[in-house]
Amino acid sequence: MSTLVVDPNLYERVEKVALEQNSNVNDILAEAIRYYLWELDRRKISEESKVYRQRHTELKAQYLGHYIAMYNGQVVDQDTDFQILYRRVRQRFQHTPVMMTLVEEVVDRPLARRGFRMRGDSP
Repeated sequence: MSTLVVDPNLYERVEKVALEQNSNVNDILAEAIRYYLWELDRRKISEESKVYRQRHTELKAQYLGHYIAMYNGQVVDQDTDFQILYRRVRQRFQHTPVMMTLVEEVVDRPLARRGFRMRGDSP
């Protein structure tokens, strides 16, 4: 097992949070690292999404109706079946963030929210 060196002031803050949450330092640090990695993945997918939108016309001409996988701005795989594409991408890239999307006629589909309610709203 590796040793993690944490700045004493930061460690003290983590100890305080662990105490307040009736948890332990290891769990707090593990959760913080998971969140940090999740945020890095989210940013990477967001960057890929920007490239997808910029290249949509070109991608639509070649892949309309297909699911594509984009990594570092390049289409690395495509398929008409999302599950098959997903399995290949995960086998090849494992946990690396890779954007997978259906190439449609319109670059951004409007989102519809159903049943959305803010806390405190009356039924």
